[in-house]
Amino acid sequence: MASVTLDADLSGAINWSAALARQMPFATSLALNRTAFDIRQLFNYETQRYFDRPVAFTQRAFLVERSNKQNLEAVVYAEARRARYLRFGIDGGLRPQKGFEKKFLSQIAGSAQIPASSQLVPTSLVRLTSSGNVSLQTIRRIQQGLNGNARGGFFVGKPKNNPGMPAGIYRRSRERLYPYFIAVSGRSAYRPRFPIGQLGTQMAEQRFMGYLISSLEQAVATAR
Repeated sequence: MASVTLDADLSGAINWSAALARQMPFATSLALNRTAFDIRQLFNYETQRYFDRPVAFTQRAFLVERSNKQNLEAVVYAEARRARYLRFGIDGGLRPQKGFEKKFLSQIAGSAQIPASSQLVPTSLVRLTSSGNVSLQTIRRIQQGLNGNARGGFFVGKPKNNPGMPAGIYRRSRERLYPYFIAVSGRSAYRPRFPIGQLGTQMAEQRFMGYLISSLEQAVATAR
């Protein structure tokens, strides 16, 4: 019966395997972080696709918590202030009251004219920002005008002498009333539209293994 004899020095292969094992946690962490930063860039960019005219604040919403050799987990997340409203584009749900709505409706606390949980829908008289939001300047103007007298400024409520007009925020000018916001008691709902789970998974599948291989090659080549 024929036999084959292998006479080779396997020490090089053994050393290489040992170096590979030692560097695996570092290379994995590096690949995870590279993948996470790609996903972060993708999420920030895609806000322009899934949201209507997002401001720069929204387009820079996502950040990365890096992994390390001891904790092989990289996290892509939205900064807290941005996450409060981004979650409705991601998960959907009922729209909460905005800060200015709470502030203005507090002017008539206890009144039955407008429920405290109402939402305020801007009319065509309200100039919106390029992102479709009520400008801070408009909010401040109304807030200042709410302290006006009966012949000027703004008021919140239902016009007494015009029973057909809905409750809301009105501006008085030359004995005429101009509706700036109409109060709506029903809460509007957001639909899910920003599929970050799907986008993130696709990016991870495309990038991670390539980064892991290149990171291992780099780590082994530079290992001491």
